[in-house]
Amino acid sequence: MFQESEVVNLVFALLIMIFFLIFSRGYHRPRFPFLYLGFFFMLLAYIFTVVEGVALPVFFNLAEHFCYALSGIFFLIGCLKLAGKREDMFG
Repeated sequence: MFQESEVVNLVFALLIMIFFLIFSRGYHRPRFPFLYLGFFFMLLAYIFTVVEGVALPVFFNLAEHFCYALSGIFFLIGCLKLAGKREDMFG
């Protein structure tokens, strides 16, 4: 069984993704692929969190935590790349 807070997290993440895709259509988005990958893996982890309450709990729990780890790594790389660009701009 899954908790209501897990479903709420998933719904909010999906809404943020939908709003981002709708409102950024036609605009030139900055290229931050690692930050986008971090958000994608976090969203995938939220999905796995809800699914693990329904089927294959051990597998989806492992997949969830693996996605959280990848998300953190991609966010770190993205932030380091942004910090490097900032130093180049003001250095």
